[in-house]
Amino acid sequence: MSDPRGCLVDQVGWIPVLGADGPKEVPLREALLGSHTFTELVPDMPTMLPVLLRQVLVPVVLDALGDVDDELWAELMDAGEFTAEQKQVIGRYLDEHLPRFGALDAAVPFGQVAGLGHPGGKVHPVSVLMPHVATGNNTPLWDARLACDPAPLPLGAAVRWMLHAQCWDTAAIKTAAVDDPQVKAGKTTGNRTGPLGRLGVVTPLGTTLFETIVLNMPQGVRAAGDRPHWARPAMKPSWRLRTPTGVLDLFTWQGRRVRLVPDEPEADGQMRVRWVVLSAGDRIDGPQPEDPHTCWTIRQDKNKGSIRYPRRHLPGLTGWQGLDALLAVERDTTGFETSGLLVQTATATLMGDLPSHYPLRVATCGLVYGTQDAIVSDILADDMPLPVAALRADHAVRGSVIRVCEQARALARTVDHLAANLIRAVGGEPAARGKGQQPGTRLLHVLDPLVRRFLTGCQRDPSDDELEKAHKAFETLAERAAFAAAEELLHRLPGRAFTGRTVTKKEQGKTVTHTYQQASAERFFHSAVRKTLTHLYPQMPPAEETSA
Repeated sequence: MSDPRGCLVDQVGWIPVLGADGPKEVPLREALLGSHTFTELVPDMPTMLPVLLRQVLVPVVLDALGDVDDELWAELMDAGEFTAEQKQVIGRYLDEHLPRFGALDAAVPFGQVAGLGHPGGKVHPVSVLMPHVATGNNTPLWDARLACDPAPLPLGAAVRWMLHAQCWDTAAIKTAAVDDPQVKAGKTTGNRTGPLGRLGVVTPLGTTLFETIVLNMPQGVRAAGDRPHWARPAMKPSWRLRTPTGVLDLFTWQGRRVRLVPDEPEADGQMRVRWVVLSAGDRIDGPQPEDPHTCWTIRQDKNKGSIRYPRRHLPGLTGWQGLDALLAVERDTTGFETSGLLVQTATATLMGDLPSHYPLRVATCGLVYGTQDAIVSDILADDMPLPVAALRADHAVRGSVIRVCEQARALARTVDHLAANLIRAVGGEPAARGKGQQPGTRLLHVLDPLVRRFLTGCQRDPSDDELEKAHKAFETLAERAAFAAAEELLHRLPGRAFTGRTVTKKEQGKTVTHTYQQASAERFFHSAVRKTLTHLYPQMPPAEETSA
């Protein structure tokens, strides 16, 4: 290794963890062998969490220990840490691959291409790796730093953002790399986003970093030749269109060719990176491969049959608003299917390898791209409790948590309908759905902590009686919130809403008359609330069933 100061295994602190003494950055060996002593990863931004797990932590353990079956998975979760023998195996593995984990190595720098350069020696500011930092033409005129003088990053942070670009980089045109035969006019076009950019990423989280690593380890027999990038020949400036060999290849996919350009060491001996070379990388051939970190939508096509494609997270929606997809454990011909890792967790719960009161959490994240996927428009992230009992189709908790989430969304729609009817009653027309701030959206923000409290309570594997009481308590608080939202709308209403207005329209060739009044709007609202909150207002059976 040409420069030991760049050793990511033992020298450079770059894995951000939370321990008993607070957050800190530790080298790779300490992060893995001491993973049971750390509570969790504390990344720079939410989209960095799956990057560290997929690009480094999980592949090292999988490649070192070999195939993981359900028995080994259960033993690891039960032990809560690697055994002494497993630590020795992982330690020997890191020693064996030590030359490939040198961030500044002259021949095989970690995750980079040695000697990578652009024509004319062009370099980019290191901020080009960071989607939340304006660069190039997007830099504001009043920015404190010029593009020719970017702020440097510590070496560990630069490595993290380099891996982040491998997973999430935009699909913008890339400056050509010297010796890349597929260059056209000094550029590389047709670039795709990083492999995670196509997904709505779902990451299961445990109570410690060790448990999080195990929860993110796919079970099964490894495909022949499946290796992480540091166990393959060193990368060259040229890129390929190919199919991932297996899960290790997919997790450590090199979607870009990168080289970090460090500054001279400063007085404190720390290495910092101000410039980077970034060009096109490998592209995945064909449709999105089976990725265990995303949920799936399944649709039937009369010509192509069953079609599966990754579900993307939608802006403005919390994780629990997509709970039906997260809990879709059994594969179906239509609808949804949850992530492979949650299917694995559900199986462990069903087999008794994971207790039904285990405090599982799920982190969801994604990027919203704009302008032909060349820019990042938004960053989506959430972290929520997920009762493992709800992953079982035969457990009462499953129906309750799905119902609570449905009720919260239904109440929001009911408030939106009330607002629309009141607007019509005073002579206006409501804004189209998705346009402007909807009152139902504000109600969802009020209901959000109530839903999360219910999910957390369900992690304790409550009895049927406790579940019934908890559900009724949620409905009581949710009803108060819905009435408060309605009262706010009614308080701002002018007097002419009482008399309302009558509108005549042509609908399907017929003349239809609608009367919009405050009284009818309130009546519809109260009726909808009662139909939604079935524990507070049990629904009466139809008259003929009652008489029978």
